[in-house]
Amino acid sequence: MRELVIAPLHQASMEACRLRIDNLTKPIYSLAHLELIAERMAGITGNPKPNHLHYGILVVGADHLVDGPKNSQHGRDSYAVMKRFNEGRTATQGAAFKLNATVHVVDVGLERSTTELSFIEQEKIASGSHFFGIKPAMSRDELERALELGFHYADRLHDEGLQVIAMGNVGARSFLDALVTTATITGNSYESLLTETDCGPTIAQRGAYIKSFTDQYDLSTTMNLLQVAGGYDIATLTGFILGAASHRMAVVFDNAVTGAAVLAAISINDQVKDYIFPSAVYNEPIHQAQCEYLGLKPYLHYDLDIDEGVGATMGLSIIDAAMYMLNDMKTFVEAKVIAAEDGPGNERQENGPAK
Repeated sequence: MRELVIAPLHQASMEACRLRIDNLTKPIYSLAHLELIAERMAGITGNPKPNHLHYGILVVGADHLVDGPKNSQHGRDSYAVMKRFNEGRTATQGAAFKLNATVHVVDVGLERSTTELSFIEQEKIASGSHFFGIKPAMSRDELERALELGFHYADRLHDEGLQVIAMGNVGARSFLDALVTTATITGNSYESLLTETDCGPTIAQRGAYIKSFTDQYDLSTTMNLLQVAGGYDIATLTGFILGAASHRMAVVFDNAVTGAAVLAAISINDQVKDYIFPSAVYNEPIHQAQCEYLGLKPYLHYDLDIDEGVGATMGLSIIDAAMYMLNDMKTFVEAKVIAAEDGPGNERQENGPAK
């Protein structure tokens, strides 16, 4: 795996950005997430007043557990989603259009062939990853290829001039790998990340069932974990996140699968965390455990229940709104108004001359 240098945020730019935010014509600290986002983007870009950011979306397709007992569709639904992307009919692409964001959709491991879909980028490593109850999800060579593919896309999107990337995934049966990855890194039990079902085994039985398979492996390193229970999408996105952070690009994630890649990347290099933004709130325990572990609070409460990068793409709009706040709102000096002398921001705010 490549050795990458991920620099810390540029503190001088963040401090200058915060001073401007505190002097905008509003109650100090009143715009919450928008202020923090703008401040962090200043640190990422090294610019106290970033503006007109270039956005992109990377959607990675891969099916999981293709030799597992629950595989009855053999990639049919995943293929249908990729076909909609190929035809430009997804909500992700609609939202991207509004943000003038470039969309890359790549097949790294779908069970079915997508070679006839001309707008789907072909980087297939294998036709789906294995069920870890039978064998590791992938070989070490395949894992290295997936990580390198992620690095390649980070280089490519950086060369295209993109600065903020929303990540998405397409693929069947991904939650089990996301669960094992999340539980292993965060220290949560399998049982705490599972939900009750109307029929079938209990949570305790299902947790014990998963543990009976994972106990046969050494999951003490992130590379081992990704090889056993990562899947080609999680591994590729892990490499992408590491590469993007090395290029000082911000990365937005949404669901449990993209979140698993974030956890893996951060466990390889903790500095990555400075470049990660959450987006949508998902009402399921894997995603919630990821955000709690990362100390991040998603901000879009839309009750989303879809992959395909929709939540992360909508998260780009919040970053865009933060840039409008920073650049289009005036400071007290610019607006030539006087801040309240007894207000909470009186020690930070510089008054303009009275009109």
